[in-house]
Order: sequence, then structure tokens, then C-alpha cells
Amino acid sequence: MTMVITRRHFLGGTLALAGMSAAARAQQLTADGFIELHAQKVTLGLLEAGAGKTEAWLLGPGPGPAIIRARQGEPLKLRLINDLDREIWLHFFGVRGPTELMTINVPPGADHAVDCVFTPPDAGTFWLAPMSDQSRLRDMGLGAVLVVEEAQPIPGLADLVLVLDDWKLDDTGAVEGNFGDVEAMVGEGRLGNWFTINNRFRPKLDLARDSFTRLRVLNAANVRTMYLLFKGQNPLLIARDGQPVRPEMLNGKSIALAPGERADLLVSASEGDIGLALDLFEDVAEIGWLIAPGGSIDPPAIADNFALPANPVPPLAAPDKMKGVTLTLEGGIKGGLARAILNGEERDLRTLLENGKGWAINGVAGPAAEPMFTAKKGETIRLDIVNRTAFAQPIHIHGHAWQVLGGEPPGPFLDTVVVPAGQTVSLAFTADNPGLWALHSLVAERADGGLIGTFTVAE
Repeated sequence: MTMVITRRHFLGGTLALAGMSAAARAQQLTADGFIELHAQKVTLGLLEAGAGKTEAWLLGPGPGPAIIRARQGEPLKLRLINDLDREIWLHFFGVRGPTELMTINVPPGADHAVDCVFTPPDAGTFWLAPMSDQSRLRDMGLGAVLVVEEAQPIPGLADLVLVLDDWKLDDTGAVEGNFGDVEAMVGEGRLGNWFTINNRFRPKLDLARDSFTRLRVLNAANVRTMYLLFKGQNPLLIARDGQPVRPEMLNGKSIALAPGERADLLVSASEGDIGLALDLFEDVAEIGWLIAPGGSIDPPAIADNFALPANPVPPLAAPDKMKGVTLTLEGGIKGGLARAILNGEERDLRTLLENGKGWAINGVAGPAAEPMFTAKKGETIRLDIVNRTAFAQPIHIHGHAWQVLGGEPPGPFLDTVVVPAGQTVSLAFTADNPGLWALHSLVAERADGGLIGTFTVAE
């Protein structure tokens, strides 16, 4: 019988002195010290028992998603080569790096390799994923997980990355190619019908034998919020969106991850196997298993006050020192959008739809010549995001981390917040990262369809 981890069992002593294995951190480098990733076509067997032939577009040879490993405070040297037949724009979701490197254009062809060198300020789990033609490129699997290890290694933890996705496949395993569908763009989005973990159907993945396993979970779906259940253990949540949180046991509840959101959790092989499932509300779908190796032993206990070290996110100013900005989301089915500015001109809804747009922020569909707002470097911005649409909206900010206001105690810093349909969420961030940044829906079809804008942080 599987024993559920209690908080006292889980958090009971001192840290062990064993760090992550060198093999877990190892990755091949070029002669000049770069991690090299190719955007390329790969054939995957996504159906049961590896059947089917799915053409996917990956950042690497596959079959699993690419994992980039870096260390906080040390330079990351990444070389991107586009072997596809189209240009791609890629963004580091959640990374507070320099604006000119956080969203990168990679033209097709080996002679157009792009070198990206920067020093990640934060440790955590992040995502490198498309920012153009998001519906198509994300659904084809393009993306990579960026794991930034803490500046001082945390002993006693082994990593396991879990990338959750829902593919839209036909009976042969081919991706259904109705990209650009207007009904999907103004509706729920491109919902998949086939769940995978790390590009595999119902995989069995090994837990570390004699240490805690740090699960780094990413939802790479276009639109679906994943309500992930753990059967057989009681994981400890330690981070969200790459930022540490107050450790909390799940206690049988699912953890909700909107598209692009990440969560880090601790589990132990000594507690037995774990079944992974998705709560679909009308059903529960088993999507994989985490297997405890035979002979697993209790890992060294973790201190009662264990928490990940805080990242250097700048604090918020006092409420009366914040600059207020209101962003109103409109569009989609029953979303009240009759007209919007597109490319500098006001257009009616029919014209917007003919141009692939059906969403707007403050009456503007897509990025405009002028940013939605400007902040001075070091200024704290209070954002009131008003959702007049019929759907919950996961909204993501580039280059910064924000905090939802009104909670006691204050909530964690995040890079994505879900604004419920018909409601307003107030949050704040300190604009310490100069440059032009985006703020947008993390539902791929809605970002493509206009639910995206920009803001500037001035020196």
C-alpha cells in the first residue's frame, strides 16, 4: 500500500550533501562553448505503444523536448539554427533578461544561426517557445525547457522535467492542419485530443532512488489548462513560474497550470509509484506514471523551514507610490468587440476577422506603433486587468515578475495571472528592466488573434 507523505515526514531534518549528478547537468557544447539547438522536423510515435507517425517541429532531434541547463549568475551561451522552411520568433518565457535577447528572430537556413548570450538573474523553470504564428508552431511542438539551477546547488534533489501537452491528431497520428480557423481563434482555441508527457503517450518515468525528485512541470498546450493530479503521493509545491513559493502540500488537490505556466514539486521514490492524471471535470484521464526503482530508500530529510532561495525580484513600492494602468480585454465569442484599431486604423469586426483578428486590449488588436503604457525604470506599475470576454484569460508579462494585490499574506511573484471571465484582477510589478516588452494572452490562438500589446520601460 502506498504511503502518503505528511509534511512532518517530508520536512524533518537536515539537508543531505549530495547534489544533482553531473550526468543530469551535462549537455553537449560546440567547440566555442555554445549549446546548439536546431529547429527541425522530427517524426514522433505519439500514439499508443509508440505507434503512428506524427510530423513534429522540435528544438532538437527529439523524441523528447529539448532541455537547456544553465546556472543562475553564470553566462548562458545558446546558438539557434532554423532548419524549418519559415522564420521563427522565440521568446524566453519568465526570464528577466535583456530585452534585445528575450525575443529572438531566427531566419531559416544554417547560415542564419543566431547566438544568444546572457546571464539569467533568476533560478527556476522557464520556457523557450514561439512568439509568432503561435497556434501552428506551438501545436507542432516547437519549444524547449530552460532549467536555471540555483547559484548555490541545493543538495539532495534530482531533476525530472515533465512537459504536458495535448496534440490535435487524426486517427493516423498526424497533426490536424486546420490552423488559422476563425472559430477556434474567437472561441476556446485549438483544444487537443491526445495527451502526452515529454512527447510520449502514458510514459513510465523513473524517480531518483535515494534522493527527492524535483519535478519541473510545464504546460505546453495551446489553450488547455491542465489540472494535474498525483495519485499515490502528496507532493510539496515549491515554485511557480520559476519563482519560489511558500512550500505547500497538495493534499489530494490538483494543481492548475494554464498554458505556459510551470510548477516545481518535490516527491520521493521511497513513498512508491505515482500515477499522473488530468482532472477533466467530467472524467479523469491517466497520462503517465512515475516509477519508484526497486530498493529505493528514504532520502535524507529536509529541514522544517525548507524553501527555495528567493530570486532578486525587485520589491514593490507602497500603494500610494504606484502608477496605475487599466487594461481592458475584449473580443471572442460574446466578448463585446464591435470595432478595434488594427495597424493604426479603426476597423469593424468583419474586417478584423478577415485579417485574422478577434481580440483587443484597450480597443487595439495586436501590437501598435505606440505602447499601451510607459514606465520609468524603477517605477512600480499597478495594473488593473479588466476581462470583458466570455473566457478566463491567462495573461503573461515579458521581462518582469508581478504580484497579485490584495492577498494576505502577499502572494508569490509570477509571470502569468489568470483573469476570470467578467472579472478584474489587480497586480503590480516594479519596472526594473529597460526596453520594449510584450504583455499578452498565453492562449496561442488569442495572442495570434490580437490579444497582445506592448509597454516600454524607459531608462
